[in-house]
Amino acid sequence: MTATRFNQQGFDRRRSGPLLARRAGVVCSLLATAMLAALLAAVLVQPLRADGLEGRFEIRSADLELRDGVYHLNARLDLPISDAVRRGLTEGVPLSLELDLDIKRVRQLLPNSSVAELTQRYHLQYNAVSARYILRNDNSGQQQSLGTIDEAIEHLSEVHSLPALDKALIARDRRYEANVRAKIDFGSVPFTMRLLMFWVSDWHRECDWYAWTFQP
Repeated sequence: MTATRFNQQGFDRRRSGPLLARRAGVVCSLLATAMLAALLAAVLVQPLRADGLEGRFEIRSADLELRDGVYHLNARLDLPISDAVRRGLTEGVPLSLELDLDIKRVRQLLPNSSVAELTQRYHLQYNAVSARYILRNDNSGQQQSLGTIDEAIEHLSEVHSLPALDKALIARDRRYEANVRAKIDFGSVPFTMRLLMFWVSDWHRECDWYAWTFQP
């Protein structure tokens, strides 16, 4: 009886030894795969984060031009478009730009009073079907079709003749202050795409206000 129990236990050990070895090998293989995936993610994703929207982002110049009874905004921006952003654009990730304009009447003894506020939004995205970059004015719905990414970025960086303020709201004997600020967002993509390109969700920048005074 004892011998039989011993043989049975020995038989169990002989069977369980190779089984445990195989299981250990599978676990090691899974751990190695996970470590390799993490390493690749660290190598590939972090440079994209570092290269995202870093760099100079500012409004270099801005002015209001009176034409046909309406003041139009002209502005020139420096956009932080890196190689990572360019790659994302070519893969269909959209780039959004928001422009805020605030015009106040300057007062001596009282706080400045608001005259007009305007928020203008632009949306740039690559269309794989037409192989063109589409720049859309979200406020008016107007679109431009551009052939290269450099041409698209150049158009996005220049604001020409944007209607901003009716002349009737401006008094000739008063002084006014205009303030312009820009915000840029890279990666406003659907949730399913965010799962694949999670690194774009943090790419948001906001520049300082650009201010100047004018008097009619």
